[in-house]
Amino acid sequence: MICPNCGKAIKVEAITQQRGSGFSAQIQCPHCLVWLGRTPWLLKVKMVSFYLLLLSGGMLWLWPETRHQGIPLAILILITLLMSHLMDQLKVIERPPRKDDGEQRQKYR
Repeated sequence: MICPNCGKAIKVEAITQQRGSGFSAQIQCPHCLVWLGRTPWLLKVKMVSFYLLLLSGGMLWLWPETRHQGIPLAILILITLLMSHLMDQLKVIERPPRKDDGEQRQKYR
């Protein structure tokens, strides 16, 4: 994974902080300490479309007479699966507070 905030690669072994579970799980980047997560509804769409694609593929295999209606439906489900997979990216949930450097700024004003 690549952190969208700092652009550095995140190894799974380096992740020490996690909050939430399931579709709303969030991880903390070990480099910049920002909390990252995914969109829960997009993960659900991806999961449902994957299982619908498996179900429609099995139905088309077992009942060949449903191919005229089933193939266009399977293609639409496949497009939904691919689009939700492409849109499913890590996003910044919460940034750590910045250090107060007001005194340093006052020096140069």
